Amino acid sequence: MSSTELILRDPLGERALSAADFPVSVGGPGHTIVLPGASAGTLAWIALHDGQLFLQPAEGCAPPLCNGVPVSRPAWLHEDDVIDVARGRLRVGARDGRRILDVEDGSGGNLTVPPEAPLVDVVSGGGDDGDERIDAVAFRRPAAQAASARRSGPWLVGGLFVAVLGWATWFFATGHAVKIDVAPADSAVRLHGGLVLPVGGNHFARPGEYTVEIQRKGYVSLRAPIKVTDAPNQSFQYRLAKLPGILQVQSPVAARISVAGKDVGSAPGEVRLPAGRHEVLVTALRYLPFKATVDIKGMEQRQLLTAKLIAAWAPVTVLTEPTGATVLVDGNAQGATPAQLELDAGTHRIELRQAGFKHWVTDLQVVANQPQTLGPVRLGLPDGTLIVRTDPVGASVSVGGAFRGRAPVTLDVRPDVALALVASREGYEPGTTQLTVGAGERREVQLSLTPIFGEVTVMAEPASAEVFANGRSVGKSGQAIKLPAARTDIEVRLAGFRPYRTAITPRPGLPQVLNVRLEAGQVAAVAPPATVAAAAGGAAAAGAASGDGATASASKALAPTIRTKSGAELRLLGPASFTMGSPRRESGRRANESQRAVELRRRFYLATRAVTNGEFKQFRAQHRSGFVGQNSLELERHPVVNVTWQDAAEYCNWLSLQDGLPPAYQSQGGKLVLAQPATTGYRLPTEAEWEWAARANRDGSLRKYPWGDALPVPAGAGNFGDRRAQPLLQTVLADLDDGYPATAPTGSFAPNPLGFYDLGGNVAEWTTDLYAVQPASSTVVVDPLSAAPGNMHVIRGSSWRHATVTELRAAFRDSDNGRRDDVGFRIARYAE
Repeated sequence: MSSTELILRDPLGERALSAADFPVSVGGPGHTIVLPGASAGTLAWIALHDGQLFLQPAEGCAPPLCNGVPVSRPAWLHEDDVIDVARGRLRVGARDGRRILDVEDGSGGNLTVPPEAPLVDVVSGGGDDGDERIDAVAFRRPAAQAASARRSGPWLVGGLFVAVLGWATWFFATGHAVKIDVAPADSAVRLHGGLVLPVGGNHFARPGEYTVEIQRKGYVSLRAPIKVTDAPNQSFQYRLAKLPGILQVQSPVAARISVAGKDVGSAPGEVRLPAGRHEVLVTALRYLPFKATVDIKGMEQRQLLTAKLIAAWAPVTVLTEPTGATVLVDGNAQGATPAQLELDAGTHRIELRQAGFKHWVTDLQVVANQPQTLGPVRLGLPDGTLIVRTDPVGASVSVGGAFRGRAPVTLDVRPDVALALVASREGYEPGTTQLTVGAGERREVQLSLTPIFGEVTVMAEPASAEVFANGRSVGKSGQAIKLPAARTDIEVRLAGFRPYRTAITPRPGLPQVLNVRLEAGQVAAVAPPATVAAAAGGAAAAGAASGDGATASASKALAPTIRTKSGAELRLLGPASFTMGSPRRESGRRANESQRAVELRRRFYLATRAVTNGEFKQFRAQHRSGFVGQNSLELERHPVVNVTWQDAAEYCNWLSLQDGLPPAYQSQGGKLVLAQPATTGYRLPTEAEWEWAARANRDGSLRKYPWGDALPVPAGAGNFGDRRAQPLLQTVLADLDDGYPATAPTGSFAPNPLGFYDLGGNVAEWTTDLYAVQPASSTVVVDPLSAAPGNMHVIRGSSWRHATVTELRAAFRDSDNGRRDDVGFRIARYAE
């Protein structure tokens, strides 16, 4: 260390003190450190021991304060210590490796003395904090210094006055007023780094570098460097930040507290939050989340938030007759009936099992904090099992008039009930029987079907041509052939001539003649067109036939309705011609509704209802349509939703397989696309097919809305965004109450003129087409199908979410490639 132990800076300037100058006395005039208003006596000593400064109070005087604590015995001094003696203040600091003692005599502003704390023996250096203990030393001022002070006191005061006056003149001549604006305005402001005088609300200081210190209760203290220059009217602005507030969160159970998605603590408990508005989330296991918006005042003020947590479960009582049935919830056993359960809110699969009785299964919707009772459920006797085989195989099997599948088939049937069993196949007499199957019994039945024959004569030119039926030779032309009364492939061959192929359905009791002329060296022509004529009465037979070289004319009769194996009904439509889209001036029209002339030439079947949850779960049992608010979308008769286009296509292929039809979609690049050429398997309707079914009246005119041509929506027209959906939707039809806030069971409202349900309302529906905006065109397009690039598919129809003129119109078009809680689908297939 250099010989300089301390730099003393006071209003008279800067002085360097060496070890020989210690101890340093603090008091009034005549002392090394002179404080205003102090008496001539010594108030305190600053001494040096082994190079370390310490403070010792003078005997018989009020103890000085060190960092706001009264000091009654010697205490070590450290950097940043503040000593308050009389009306002066000393600050211990360091710069460039040198210790500095700044003397503040109050000329830089009022000094705020800390509140007096209880008297203690030691502030620092007392031994309890690891420093060496200091014993008091009997310091005395040198006699010469004291005598000199008495003799020169009056002269010294006079000289000091002259020096101060000169210094003041110089200070004000070279200093500048500095304005410091602070928010809040009543904050305490101090400048450190030199002499600063308060003048008219400003601070007067000479050019140089200073540190501003700003403090206010409840705010974060601020220390910042500022530089005073010779420029006039210097101003500095500062804003103190509020200290965080303390939010006390009370909760009935242990919970976690999150703010802006970040976990900040546990409840019950306290968290410190910055002043301002905060979204507070309190979560606990098996309770609904509690959300609250809290305006934190800050400034370490305490605020209380009581989290009213609502149980996210409800008590459920399960009763059965007889009792003792095992209760399974989502596949997990939960006890035996009568059972008291606590189930989380949502949909649960409840299964009841008891030996000797039929298993009972249902989906139960549990609403948070709403107790409910299930039952008493009367458990029935177990089903019987019936295995039906037919000869030939593939016959349609119905029980009690309801189609149940194609043989061979295994059926669950009601026990101890007389069952009327019918097996039918085209070209065969139906096979019937009545039987009873006992509870839990497994029974097998075999039905042999008697074929029905019709007579067909093929008259060919040349007459030596050979005739084949279903690939088997049946002789030369001109012979009467006895064939089963079912669709039969006929081929006529002769060497040197092009073969002729067609299909015909023989009719019992109605002999038919097929006239064919073969052409050599080219495709056989029709001259006149080959005809299937009735041998008796000359009446033309129904049905149509087409071949490579000739055509047998016949109109094939198609069933007006068919049913899938799952029981869904489809209606026959087409052919038809109409104009898709909407006119330019139609209210609510969108730009993607260009008008196009369309002809539906190929007849098709369309399902009368959308696919339900119950039907879709036969294909994919784990599917969940979900909830919206507290409303379940899972109920069995409600339309399935939250399915992608690919999900719908996969269901169609699965259903085709169940019904023995070729799949309508094929895999391409990991995705399903419509097979080419199109098959008769189940598929989604094309956009044109959907629009015709939704808009057509019986006279061929088109509707604007699903219910007609004008608003408002009449009661019973469908399931739209009505006032019951107001908690879920921003826009609703306030004057409409359709009875359902979200989805409704399919077929809950009247069908349209063509017999289809919910082609407006309930759920919007996927179509096969890829989405594109087609230009307006008057050129007729036959059986259109959009194959635009991309993966967005067309969605048609309004849903329970829709309430505007644009969406309610039957021409409304939408698109998507994901899942939605208001989009489902219905199936279609080509008739032939």
